[in-house]
Amino acid sequence: MFAQDCIDTSIPFIRLTDTVAYALELMQEYKAEDLAVVDKDLFAGIVTENLLLELDDLMVVEALKDSFFQYKVSEGTHLFDVLKISVENTTFFLPVVNSENEYIGITTPQKLLNNLALNSSLTTSGGIIVLELETKNYSLTEISRIVESNNAMILHSMMATSANQNRMQVSLKINKNDLKDIQQSFERYQYNVLAVLHQSEYENQLQERYDSLMRYLEV
Repeated sequence: MFAQDCIDTSIPFIRLTDTVAYALELMQEYKAEDLAVVDKDLFAGIVTENLLLELDDLMVVEALKDSFFQYKVSEGTHLFDVLKISVENTTFFLPVVNSENEYIGITTPQKLLNNLALNSSLTTSGGIIVLELETKNYSLTEISRIVESNNAMILHSMMATSANQNRMQVSLKINKNDLKDIQQSFERYQYNVLAVLHQSEYENQLQERYDSLMRYLEV
Protein backbone atom coordinates (compact mmCIF):
# COMPACT_ATOMS: atom_id res chain seq x y z
CA MET A 1 0.00 0.00 0.00
CA PHE A 2 2.71 2.45 -1.00
CA ALA A 3 3.17 5.03 -3.74
CA GLN A 4 5.39 2.67 -5.71
CA ASP A 5 2.42 0.28 -5.98
CA CYS A 6 0.15 2.95 -7.49
CA ILE A 7 2.27 3.91 -10.49
CA ASP A 8 0.77 3.77 -13.96
CA THR A 9 3.72 2.83 -16.16
CA SER A 10 1.81 3.66 -19.34
CA ILE A 11 1.80 7.41 -18.60
CA PRO A 12 4.85 9.05 -20.25
CA PHE A 13 6.89 11.99 -18.99
CA ILE A 14 8.26 14.95 -20.92
CA ARG A 15 11.73 16.49 -21.12
CA LEU A 16 12.85 20.10 -20.93
CA THR A 17 13.48 20.11 -24.68
CA ASP A 18 9.91 19.07 -25.59
CA THR A 19 7.42 21.61 -26.92
CA VAL A 20 4.12 22.68 -25.39
CA ALA A 21 2.29 21.18 -28.37
CA TYR A 22 3.93 17.78 -27.80
CA ALA A 23 3.08 17.83 -24.09
CA LEU A 24 -0.57 18.66 -24.79
CA GLU A 25 -0.71 15.89 -27.37
CA LEU A 26 0.50 13.38 -24.78
CA MET A 27 -2.01 14.63 -22.21
CA GLN A 28 -4.85 14.20 -24.65
CA GLU A 29 -3.68 10.76 -25.74
CA TYR A 30 -3.24 9.42 -22.21
CA LYS A 31 -6.08 11.43 -20.62
CA ALA A 32 -3.70 12.94 -18.08
CA GLU A 33 -4.23 16.35 -16.48
CA ASP A 34 -0.60 16.64 -15.42
CA LEU A 35 2.72 15.36 -16.71
CA ALA A 36 6.07 15.09 -14.97
CA VAL A 37 9.09 16.87 -16.41
CA VAL A 38 12.34 14.91 -16.21
CA ASP A 39 15.87 16.22 -16.65
CA LYS A 40 18.56 13.52 -16.94
CA ASP A 41 16.46 11.02 -14.95
CA LEU A 42 15.84 13.57 -12.17
CA PHE A 43 12.41 14.96 -11.39
CA ALA A 44 12.31 18.62 -12.44
CA GLY A 45 8.67 19.45 -11.76
CA ILE A 46 5.19 18.99 -13.11
CA VAL A 47 3.18 20.89 -15.69
CA THR A 48 -0.59 21.05 -15.88
CA GLU A 49 -2.84 21.09 -18.88
CA ASN A 50 -4.40 24.38 -17.77
CA LEU A 51 -1.00 26.06 -17.80
CA LEU A 52 0.01 24.72 -21.21
CA LEU A 53 -3.26 25.70 -22.89
CA GLU A 54 -2.42 29.37 -22.28
CA LEU A 55 0.97 29.17 -24.03
CA ASP A 56 2.32 29.10 -27.56
CA ASP A 57 2.47 25.59 -28.99
CA LEU A 58 6.07 26.03 -30.16
CA MET A 59 7.37 27.14 -26.76
CA VAL A 60 9.90 24.76 -25.21
CA VAL A 61 9.00 23.31 -21.81
CA GLU A 62 12.29 24.50 -20.28
CA ALA A 63 11.05 28.09 -20.65
CA LEU A 64 8.35 27.27 -18.11
CA LYS A 65 10.79 26.13 -15.44
CA ASP A 66 9.76 28.81 -12.96
CA SER A 67 6.12 27.73 -13.30
CA PHE A 68 6.69 24.03 -12.60
CA PHE A 69 4.75 22.62 -9.68
CA GLN A 70 6.91 20.74 -7.21
CA TYR A 71 4.46 18.39 -5.50
CA LYS A 72 5.64 14.79 -5.47
CA VAL A 73 5.78 11.72 -3.23
CA SER A 74 8.57 9.32 -2.40
CA GLU A 75 8.23 5.68 -3.41
CA GLY A 76 7.74 4.61 0.22
CA THR A 77 4.88 7.01 0.96
CA HIS A 78 1.87 5.14 2.36
CA LEU A 79 -1.33 5.10 0.30
CA PHE A 80 -3.20 7.10 2.94
CA ASP A 81 -0.66 9.91 2.70
CA VAL A 82 -0.67 9.70 -1.10
CA LEU A 83 -4.43 10.30 -1.05
CA LYS A 84 -4.01 13.16 1.44
CA ILE A 85 -1.40 14.87 -0.75
CA SER A 86 -3.56 14.29 -3.82
CA VAL A 87 -6.51 16.07 -2.22
CA GLU A 88 -4.32 18.92 -0.98
CA ASN A 89 -3.01 19.51 -4.51
CA THR A 90 -6.36 18.78 -6.21
CA THR A 91 -4.83 16.17 -8.50
CA PHE A 92 -4.42 12.40 -8.48
CA PHE A 93 -1.47 12.55 -10.89
CA LEU A 94 1.42 12.57 -8.43
CA PRO A 95 5.06 12.04 -9.51
CA VAL A 96 6.83 9.32 -7.55
CA VAL A 97 10.57 9.65 -6.88
CA ASN A 98 13.25 7.68 -5.04
CA SER A 99 15.62 8.94 -2.37
CA GLU A 100 17.90 10.44 -5.06
CA ASN A 101 14.99 12.40 -6.59
CA GLU A 102 15.08 10.15 -9.63
CA TYR A 103 11.74 9.95 -11.38
CA ILE A 104 10.05 6.53 -11.10
CA GLY A 105 6.57 7.14 -12.46
CA ILE A 106 3.27 8.87 -11.81
CA THR A 107 0.11 7.84 -9.97
CA THR A 108 -3.31 7.94 -11.61
CA PRO A 109 -6.87 7.94 -10.20
CA GLN A 110 -7.44 4.41 -11.49
CA LYS A 111 -4.29 3.02 -9.88
CA LEU A 112 -5.01 4.72 -6.56
CA LEU A 113 -8.62 3.48 -6.48
CA ASN A 114 -7.65 -0.07 -7.47
CA ASN A 115 -4.93 -0.21 -4.84
CA LEU A 116 -7.25 1.14 -2.16
CA ALA A 117 -9.97 -1.39 -3.03
CA LEU A 118 -7.60 -4.36 -3.15
CA ASN A 119 -5.93 -3.56 0.17
CA SER A 120 -8.83 -2.40 2.32
CA SER A 121 -11.34 -5.30 2.21
CA LEU A 122 -13.75 -3.11 0.25
CA THR A 123 -14.23 -5.90 -2.28
CA THR A 124 -14.76 -8.58 0.38
CA SER A 125 -18.27 -9.91 0.86
CA GLY A 126 -20.15 -8.40 3.78
CA GLY A 127 -22.61 -5.78 4.90
CA ILE A 128 -22.27 -2.08 5.67
CA ILE A 129 -23.65 -0.19 8.63
CA VAL A 130 -23.45 3.61 9.07
CA LEU A 131 -23.53 5.17 12.54
CA GLU A 132 -23.92 8.79 13.61
CA LEU A 133 -22.67 10.00 16.98
CA GLU A 134 -21.10 12.90 18.80
CA THR A 135 -17.36 13.10 18.13
CA LYS A 136 -16.57 13.18 21.86
CA ASN A 137 -18.33 9.82 22.29
CA TYR A 138 -16.43 8.01 19.55
CA SER A 139 -14.65 4.86 20.69
CA LEU A 140 -13.48 2.32 18.11
CA THR A 141 -12.84 -0.12 20.97
CA GLU A 142 -16.49 -0.01 22.04
CA ILE A 143 -17.77 -0.19 18.45
CA SER A 144 -15.55 -3.21 17.79
CA ARG A 145 -16.74 -4.88 20.98
CA ILE A 146 -20.39 -4.51 19.94
CA VAL A 147 -19.68 -5.97 16.50
CA GLU A 148 -17.57 -8.83 17.89
CA SER A 149 -20.21 -9.69 20.50
CA ASN A 150 -22.36 -10.72 17.53
CA ASN A 151 -19.69 -13.11 16.20
CA ALA A 152 -18.58 -10.68 13.50
CA MET A 153 -15.58 -8.49 12.77
CA ILE A 154 -14.96 -5.09 11.20
CA LEU A 155 -13.20 -5.39 7.85
CA HIS A 156 -12.92 -1.68 7.14
CA SER A 157 -14.02 1.60 8.71
CA MET A 158 -14.35 5.17 7.44
CA MET A 159 -15.06 8.34 9.38
CA ALA A 160 -16.44 11.70 8.30
CA THR A 161 -16.86 14.64 10.67
CA SER A 162 -19.33 17.50 10.38
CA ALA A 163 -18.24 21.01 9.51
CA ASN A 164 -18.11 22.04 13.17
CA GLN A 165 -16.38 18.76 14.16
CA ASN A 166 -19.07 18.07 16.78
CA ARG A 167 -20.67 15.07 15.09
CA MET A 168 -19.34 12.28 12.95
CA GLN A 169 -20.48 9.43 10.75
CA VAL A 170 -18.76 6.06 10.98
CA SER A 171 -19.18 3.59 8.10
CA LEU A 172 -18.33 -0.01 8.94
CA LYS A 173 -17.75 -2.86 6.49
CA ILE A 174 -18.53 -6.07 8.41
CA ASN A 175 -17.85 -9.67 7.42
CA LYS A 176 -21.53 -10.66 7.65
CA ASN A 177 -24.31 -10.06 5.17
CA ASP A 178 -27.03 -10.22 7.81
CA LEU A 179 -26.57 -7.23 10.13
CA LYS A 180 -29.97 -7.35 11.82
CA ASP A 181 -28.59 -8.43 15.22
CA ILE A 182 -25.67 -5.99 15.04
CA GLN A 183 -28.05 -3.14 14.22
CA GLN A 184 -30.21 -4.00 17.22
CA SER A 185 -27.13 -4.12 19.47
CA PHE A 186 -26.02 -0.66 18.38
CA GLU A 187 -29.50 0.69 18.96
CA ARG A 188 -29.53 -0.80 22.47
CA TYR A 189 -26.37 1.15 23.19
CA GLN A 190 -28.06 4.36 21.98
CA TYR A 191 -26.18 4.62 18.67
CA ASN A 192 -28.02 6.35 15.85
CA VAL A 193 -28.00 3.88 12.95
CA LEU A 194 -28.29 5.93 9.76
CA ALA A 195 -28.19 3.11 7.24
CA VAL A 196 -27.83 -0.65 6.99
CA LEU A 197 -26.91 -2.23 3.68
CA HIS A 198 -27.35 -5.97 3.87
CA GLN A 199 -29.55 -8.86 2.92
CA SER A 200 -31.14 -10.39 5.97
CA GLU A 201 -31.32 -14.17 6.21
CA TYR A 202 -34.93 -13.74 7.26
CA GLU A 203 -35.64 -11.75 4.13
CA ASN A 204 -33.96 -14.46 2.08
CA GLN A 205 -36.20 -17.07 3.64
CA LEU A 206 -39.30 -15.00 2.88
CA GLN A 207 -38.18 -14.61 -0.74
CA GLU A 208 -37.55 -18.35 -1.07
CA ARG A 209 -41.01 -19.14 0.34
CA TYR A 210 -42.60 -16.61 -1.97
CA ASP A 211 -40.79 -18.08 -4.97
CA SER A 212 -41.89 -21.59 -3.94
CA LEU A 213 -45.49 -20.43 -3.66
CA MET A 214 -45.35 -18.83 -7.12
CA ARG A 215 -43.96 -22.02 -8.63
CA TYR A 216 -46.68 -24.03 -6.90
CA LEU A 217 -49.42 -21.75 -8.25
CA GLU A 218 -48.03 -22.04 -11.76
CA VAL A 219 -48.27 -25.85 -11.74
